Amino acid sequence: MRSTRFAIATATALLVLLPGCTAPRARDGTTPANTFRPESAPAILAAADTYGDEAPSQAPPDFGNCTRPTDYVVETANTQLAATLAQQYSALFGAKQAGSRVLFQSRAGDTQQQEELERLAKDRAFVVTEEARFELDGTGGGDPLQFRNDALWTSINMPDARDLQPSEPVSVAVIDGPVRTDHPDLDNVVYIEPRLRDVDGHCGQADCCPRAAAPAPFWHGTRIAGLIGARHGNGVGASGIAPVRTIVSINANLGGCAGELSLAAALHCAIEYRDEEGRPVRVANISMGSTQRLATTAVTTALQRADNENLLVVASAGNRGANIDTMYRWPSSMNAPNVITVQSRGYDGGPLKNSNFGFGTVDLAAPTPTSGQGGTLCVASTRVSGDDDCSGDYADFAQSSAAAAVVTGAAALVWSDRRFANCSADQMRSLLMTSRSHCLGGRSYRNGNDYEVCLLDLSFLSARDPAPQRAVCGSGAP
Repeated sequence: MRSTRFAIATATALLVLLPGCTAPRARDGTTPANTFRPESAPAILAAADTYGDEAPSQAPPDFGNCTRPTDYVVETANTQLAATLAQQYSALFGAKQAGSRVLFQSRAGDTQQQEELERLAKDRAFVVTEEARFELDGTGGGDPLQFRNDALWTSINMPDARDLQPSEPVSVAVIDGPVRTDHPDLDNVVYIEPRLRDVDGHCGQADCCPRAAAPAPFWHGTRIAGLIGARHGNGVGASGIAPVRTIVSINANLGGCAGELSLAAALHCAIEYRDEEGRPVRVANISMGSTQRLATTAVTTALQRADNENLLVVASAGNRGANIDTMYRWPSSMNAPNVITVQSRGYDGGPLKNSNFGFGTVDLAAPTPTSGQGGTLCVASTRVSGDDDCSGDYADFAQSSAAAAVVTGAAALVWSDRRFANCSADQMRSLLMTSRSHCLGGRSYRNGNDYEVCLLDLSFLSARDPAPQRAVCGSGAP
């Protein structure tokens, strides 16, 4: 940071000393006010509200298919000044000169870029404006299968994209069978094949979490990933709950089940994952469980480490119609501050007879009706045959394990909003549990206390200032 600031300070001094360095002028000869408005949002800003001499006759277009952040044009007094500016900001902004103007390319949620844009906007030697966007005609067109999932989105009060304040998307781990890596609706899938670990968490001198070419994809893991993070507005398939930076597919050696040592190794890999810029996974989805007595402490040790290292774990409650407060089901019964155990419900918030329950152990519910109770979801999958519109690269998903995926996606969505970007894993768990509807109450068998289990409700993201939810994470603002 020190070297960057020094370079910026040096650049500023050079710019002031350059001959002919005067503030650019507007058409009437006056110095125009800078149009950069930092209060709009730190990364993806609202469309500029200056359109020349007259106000627009209608609202500016909504570029719903444009997923990249807004870029900025910095106008200078002359080409020499612009060249110096482009050179000094080449690393931070990928700055490019265009005559006396310099294009600053922004990254969502980059606070250092935000600070520099604010500083330049206050300097009368420059005029900082948003670069206009031109939408490509005939592209995108929404997600043609999304209508199949509208009932789910309505049930959890999914916010309109315009209600969000976007920041950086987060990475999500899917601990399951291999996720399909060539699916047209899944971007940036990284596949990891974990190695088993000793009790101390090591696996010899080798890489414990090698990245590899994915084997034949597993339908269950692919559908979980699709429900969490299928691309929005790309003209194919359906939309996932959240924009996701990377889906980290971590194989738990599933052949319909997973051994406890494999599950523990996979969870360690979710904890240790870092992308090219050093960013970790924020939430791991585990749509599986076991009521058998554990032979080792491997799973509980891995879950404790996840808590220590700020990884949120979302686990499905299961679908045997059993009370998992009276019996242990791992990892659902961990009851750790970073573990959310999710029960499946109908779209109306009512209980499903096949879903496990347990007041004091189940934390939250999410709607995932079976085919006989409100239809099924249409999600990304391995290739399937059929005449239905939800076939080919897509398939119906009527499994209760989808409930965990809905909550995993919700956590990723909330973290991608700048108002909640600084929430810890424990805080995110509390926030999602307190943002609820359709609550059902009952008593815990284990401790005799009364609890409520409620349906996930994301309506707070549509509020102009969701103060109660932000208070859960402190200020909630980065």
